Order: sequence, then structure tokens, then C-alpha cells
Amino acid sequence: MEPRFDRVLDASGLRPPLLLAVSGGVDSMVMADLFLHAGDPAFRDFAVAHCNFRLRGADSDADEAFVSAWCEAAGILFFVRSFDTASVAAETGESVEMAARRLRYDWFTGLCREQGFTAVAVAHQMDDQLETLFLNLLRGTGLRGLCGLRTVSQPEDSAAGVPVFRPMLSFTREEVLSYAVGHGLSWREDRSNADVRFKRNRIRRELFPLLEQVNPSFRQTLLKDMERFREVQAVADDALQAFCAETSVPPLSGETLRFRNDRLRASAHLPYFLRRLLTPYGFSASAVHALVRTLLSDAPAGKTYFGDDCRLEVSAAHAVLLPDTGPQEAPVPVTVEGPGVYRCGNVAFEVLAEPVPAGPFIPEEGVTVADADRLPFPFVVRAWQEGDWMYPLGLRAASGGPGRKKISDLFTDLKYSASEKRRALVVGDGGSHVLALLGSRIDSAVRVRGTTVRTVRLRII
Repeated sequence: MEPRFDRVLDASGLRPPLLLAVSGGVDSMVMADLFLHAGDPAFRDFAVAHCNFRLRGADSDADEAFVSAWCEAAGILFFVRSFDTASVAAETGESVEMAARRLRYDWFTGLCREQGFTAVAVAHQMDDQLETLFLNLLRGTGLRGLCGLRTVSQPEDSAAGVPVFRPMLSFTREEVLSYAVGHGLSWREDRSNADVRFKRNRIRRELFPLLEQVNPSFRQTLLKDMERFREVQAVADDALQAFCAETSVPPLSGETLRFRNDRLRASAHLPYFLRRLLTPYGFSASAVHALVRTLLSDAPAGKTYFGDDCRLEVSAAHAVLLPDTGPQEAPVPVTVEGPGVYRCGNVAFEVLAEPVPAGPFIPEEGVTVADADRLPFPFVVRAWQEGDWMYPLGLRAASGGPGRKKISDLFTDLKYSASEKRRALVVGDGGSHVLALLGSRIDSAVRVRGTTVRTVRLRII
């Protein structure tokens, strides 16, 4: 294992000093030992960083003490940071896992910049790579998520603002354990790794054994597939650059990007390219879909779409990305008298009254559909307010009746961006009870039933 590890170090293109993220588990202790005995003495120039996420009580503190003792015995500079991870997750609405990830990489970035480390090394190994592949597949991250982790991720594509080095990606869990036992290493066991309530653990402990029965060499097969995904991703990246070169024109003062509409319409893969371009700016999938529909229409002018702290304005000739103008006053509520197109603040929406189609009722994504008899005209559409709540269709309370939920909590469930929250519209019912969150959810009271004859459909445009 040692010669292979040295080859990975040499091929990385990185030069010390490096910062090693060490949790105390077997993977990170093996990585630290391999660096300590690296064939190239230069790579022995490293320091260790340990995060105490305070999630496992005395066990978390024991992990910290263990790594600290190892560094003291080895003469390695040791950095430690303690986080109240559970409280941070509760405040931000993130999962505990995502909050911990963000906290540690933010800290690693700061340490590297303050102390002059060229990269942070983490102990992801082959099974971590494959677990991440399945997690991304289940989350729906697209092709980029199927490409897997890179041995060296540069700042623009890494979770940290510094290069992230993964020198152990080519080693299996069995090889890591064999090295640890053979070299008499000690490590800490995280008992939560056996808890199959966590998705990663369930994939490792339940899915992988099943895949092994189907294909004993499934790990090698999937790793080869990931290489092919990376090749396809590289082709797609080149195509995106060519698309930008063909369709963009120099932005005017104060603009971020400017595109010619006629050149956009000429692209055979417009939805893909616009999604790749605009997702990093916080534009939702429904916003990109609506933008494509606008650009391909006969009269595209006059539409505006919003991302995170930015907006995209479509004129007759150009689509222009601009910084958002900042906080807006709450829009005036709109009374919907009947079918038609309405505007509430910066958001336009279409209202249709239609008979229930024959066959099974299948809601259209991004369209809020209600029973017309239970949501009769006129009704009021307004901006959401703190304290608004509803009985979302499908949510059940412990008693078996409809479950009640705050709109602010729905935003967390639906992963609304800050700009989506600012623009969110609801159908009022007097007071704080609302009957719909436009484009996302309806209240159980106005749901379409088997006896429904006509529907009211609301679509953000």
C-alpha cells in the first residue's frame, strides 16, 4: 500500500505543507500514518485538524483527546475546533450532516489561508466514493454528481475554498483495515456508523452486500463507469463553453451576463445549457423551464425571472442577468375575479378554470390545482407572511387527520432559495390560514376529489 500511496502523492501536483483532516477513525488514522512515513520526506511536512461536532457526548471528546495524543506523540502540529452542530442545523434548517460538512470545510479553508497550507487532505476511500455515487443518484444531482469525487478538487469545484486532496480513493476499506492491523495502529470506532437510519450507512451495510451478490466485482465496474461519466462531463463542459461563446455578447455596465435571444433559440440543447448556466445563480428548475418556454415563444419580451440575489430580464432581443435590486416592499394583494393573467409584485401568474379531464388526475409540476367549488372566485393572492400556515395535502397528523404546517417550514422541506421565499405567493383564506402556496402545495380543504367537476389551476409564468 505504501508505494501506491507515494505514487498518488507524486501525481497530485501538490506540494507541502498540507493540512490533514483527522477524525480518529481508521481511515483518517491510516492516512496520517502514511503521510508520517511517506517516501518523499517533503510530504511529512503536514499538520492535523480535528473537528469536534459535539454530537456524541463523551465519545466526541474522547475522539478529540485521541487525535491530540497521537499528534503529540508524533510531533505533529495539532489544530482543533469545537462546533455546536445541532444548534447550527436547527437555526439554518440544514440537516445535521450538511451543517457539519459546511462548518468543517469553512474552518479548513480559514486554517489553510491563515497558516499557509496548500491543500486539505481528507481520508475518503473507495467505498466512500461509491456511497457518494448512490447518494447523488438518489438526490438527483445530474451527471456531475455521478462523476464521483476527484483525487484533487480545485477551489472552483471543491466544497472548500482551497484544493481538497483525497489520496486514498484507490484503496478499498479492506485494504485500509489490513494496513491498520498490520502496522499496529489504533483508532476510534464511531458507533453511529452502524446506525442504518443514516442513508450512507444503509447503502454501505444493506445495499452493497446485495450488489455484491449480483456482481462480486461491482465496485470496479462502477468505478469504470464513473471514469466514463467524467469523460462525458468533460465533453458537456466543452459544449457549454462553446454555447456561451456563440450566444453571449459583452454585458453592459452593471450587468453580469447578456445573451442574444435569436442565438439562444438556435441552440438544439437550450434547456440543458441554461440549467447549467443559471443553477449556480439560484434559479430553480421551474424558473429555467419557464424561461425556455418564454424564449421559444413568439413574444418573449417583458418577462423577469429571479435567482438568489439576481434577476434575469428578457427583452425582445436579449436575455440579461443582473444583480437584484435588493429588498422590495411587500406587493399589494391581488383579487382574482376569474380566469386570466395577474401580477402580484414581480410575479405573474395565470389562472384557468377547466373541467376535470377524463381519466386519472395527474397534477402538473409547478401548477397548483384546486376544486373550483371549494376555491370559488373571487379569491385573494398575496405575498406570504410570517405565521402563515396550511394543512398541506398528504400531510397527516398523529391523530390521523390533516397535518398542520407553517409555510416557513414548507420552504425548508421544499428547499426554497432565499429569492424563492421572497417571491412566494399564497391564496389567502382570512387571517394566517392559507389555501395554497402557488406552484407547490394546496390545502387539503380545496383538494381535487372524485366528485370534483371543475378545477382552478394557478401557474406562475
